[in-house]
Amino acid sequence: MSRKKAMVISGKLAKVYFILLKHKRPMGVREVQRLAGIRSPSSAKYYLDKLVELGFAEKNSEGYIAKINKESLLSVYMSLLGSIIPRSIPYAVFSTVLIITYSILAKPPLDCIIILTIPTILLWLEGIRLIRLIRRLTD
Repeated sequence: MSRKKAMVISGKLAKVYFILLKHKRPMGVREVQRLAGIRSPSSAKYYLDKLVELGFAEKNSEGYIAKINKESLLSVYMSLLGSIIPRSIPYAVFSTVLIITYSILAKPPLDCIIILTIPTILLWLEGIRLIRLIRRLTD
């Protein structure tokens, strides 16, 4: 039974990865360098090549493009309208709308609403925690 090494990306490497994810298109070294605030093209290329080596990006004739690595903890994020957000946020929004609609239309007892609200609150809290984490990684 073989175990895979845990892939850890943080700091500038994470910032470069999230830039690639956000843009969803092949990007050149200088463009990534500028967006990530990296001082030299060789450093930007190092980070891009490291992402390719780890399986988080691909290089083609047009540039570098992000790959979604399903085995990574970063798979809990998704790209939506040009932003990187935790996957729990759309579920939290849907659940909130569902509870509000149900409460207005069915007028259930208060204890029923409370029971339905607890998982929704947990989804929101987890989403907010993950948003803060991504901001720390990309700033």
